[in-house]
Amino acid sequence: MGRGVAALLAVSMVGALVLGPDATRAAMAQEDERLDKAAQVLGKFLNDPGHAGMREALKRARAVLVVPSYVRAGFVIGGTGGGGVMLMRRSEGGWNGPAFYDTAAGTLGPQVGVYKTELIMLFMSERSVERALQGEMQFGADASVAAGPLGAGEKGPWADIYSYIKPVGAYAGVSVSSGAVEPDRSENEEFYGRGATARGILVDGRFNNPKGQALRQLLTPY
Repeated sequence: MGRGVAALLAVSMVGALVLGPDATRAAMAQEDERLDKAAQVLGKFLNDPGHAGMREALKRARAVLVVPSYVRAGFVIGGTGGGGVMLMRRSEGGWNGPAFYDTAAGTLGPQVGVYKTELIMLFMSERSVERALQGEMQFGADASVAAGPLGAGEKGPWADIYSYIKPVGAYAGVSVSSGAVEPDRSENEEFYGRGATARGILVDGRFNNPKGQALRQLLTPY
């Protein structure tokens, strides 16, 4: 975990101790909102006729990360990223999760200013999944990332991760080429209970919360 993220978590823990139940309720509301938005974004992508290629790739994906609001600020490299949720395919069928994740924005293209997008990343390789579980995965460095191929079939190059973006607003041609992904430990424990880790949620399936059912159902056909 980076120092900045660790410091933020420390402040959050102190705030929870001071504010008590009010802080807990606020955190739960934030998690519920992220799940609701993630389900809306995932449903939008899956129902988009232009994303037939994504639906085909999803059938082979090991894991899916949905970031409802991925923000980049500055020129070429910069920005803040955003919070997302990850689900992982079970060997026997179906999906585990969601687990809460944080992302850091990298290159989103040559535009100047602040840009917000809806982002879905398909983790296609075991290597990319393992790095995401370990935390602080640098995609573009630890794992190759490519803009997801669109259309009726797979036409793009093989990569560890495929990224799919819908810009919010009148910005076209953006893509993700680098950034970071790490589990949000505090939100995972808030949502599932003490001791909940990304591996325990996504791989072992030891933690469950019915509030994640809507996301799992969207992925059931895949």
